[in-house]
Amino acid sequence: MKKGELRKDSILKTAEKLFFERGFDETSIQDILDALSISKGGFYHYFESKIALLEEICRQRCAVELERIRSELHSGRFNPVQKLNLLLGALHLYNREPPEFTALVLKISYIDGDVHFREQTRSYMLENLRPMVDDAIREGMADGSFFTRSPGQIGRIVLMLGYDVNDEASRILAENPENPDCAIEIIDLLSAYRDSVENLLGASFGSISLFDVEHLMNAFRQTVAQLKILEDKGR
Repeated sequence: MKKGELRKDSILKTAEKLFFERGFDETSIQDILDALSISKGGFYHYFESKIALLEEICRQRCAVELERIRSELHSGRFNPVQKLNLLLGALHLYNREPPEFTALVLKISYIDGDVHFREQTRSYMLENLRPMVDDAIREGMADGSFFTRSPGQIGRIVLMLGYDVNDEASRILAENPENPDCAIEIIDLLSAYRDSVENLLGASFGSISLFDVEHLMNAFRQTVAQLKILEDKGR
């Protein structure tokens, strides 16, 4: 890694650590500069703002997740249905991120209302997931697991619907973190999405399994705890 890349990476890692410890709003660019002993010029050479810095942290996390998925897909261990389950599972923030980061994203995107940040992450994941979803659907049509008259578009529709569902699930959790019933509402929503995907692809009932209920409930509890910590820091 070149010197410039090392400096950029150190800014990203330090900022993420401070965002977790202090909260995004409570961490200033100056706090990051002080922690690294660098000048403002050294920071703005790489990032035009604090939100641009957070967007890059998210892109890197997404890139790591996408690389993990590609490796899994190329392992030869999965049939088309299993591949699609793996890919659609990546849409859900709760499935792929530590609770500290999930809570941070929920606060910024769904409580503070930074739509730009949310759309940046959505666009990045949709662009990178779609070719892999299309491939899994074509494989499933070849072996009879799926049937659709629109193989060139159905993957895009499944992903777009999945992100809208994930947005709604995130909004529900962000608005009702103290209400345990919100987790049930989210699970019902994800279950409806799962049924919709099966219908859209002509897949066998129960073949699409987007989440494990016990794992999801545990993730909700941990995320809510971290969200409360972030909220307390902001007071």
